[in-house]
Amino acid sequence: MTDSILSKKIVKLHENTGMESLTELYRIGRGPSSSHTMGPERACKQFMARYPTADRFSVTLYASLAKTGKGHGTDTVIRRTFAPHSVEIEMDTTLSVPHPNTMDLTAYEGETELGKWRIFSVGGGRIAAENETLPDAPTVYAMT
Repeated sequence: MTDSILSKKIVKLHENTGMESLTELYRIGRGPSSSHTMGPERACKQFMARYPTADRFSVTLYASLAKTGKGHGTDTVIRRTFAPHSVEIEMDTTLSVPHPNTMDLTAYEGETELGKWRIFSVGGGRIAAENETLPDAPTVYAMT
C-alpha cells in the first residue's frame, strides 16, 4: 500500500465532524496510551487468534512505537498479551514507515514461520492492517 493511499484511509477516520459516541473517547484497555498500548494489545490478540498453533511470536515496533515503547509500556503490554508464549520484541527507529505507529508481527510454530501481519495503531485503540480496508466506526445512534 502506498503512503498516499494509507494516508487517505487514515484521514477517513477523522472525516466526521465529531465522534459517533462517547465509546470513541472512552475505551477499556491497558493504558496509559490508546495508540501505544490499547492498539498493540488489540493487534496481538487478533494475531494470536489467526495463528492458534503458534508457540512463539516476534514483534518489531517502528518509529514512534519504537522510540516511546518502553516509556508507554508497549513492550510490557505485548509480553502480557502473548503470555505464556515466548515473544521477541525489537525496536527499530531507523526504518521509514508509512505510519508512526507501525508494528510487524510474526508467528512461529517450532522453526516454521506461520505468517506475518503489518499493523498501524491509528489512535483511540483502533488498528488498521496494511492492505486491508479500515473498518468504519460502529453506528451507535440512528440520528446524527
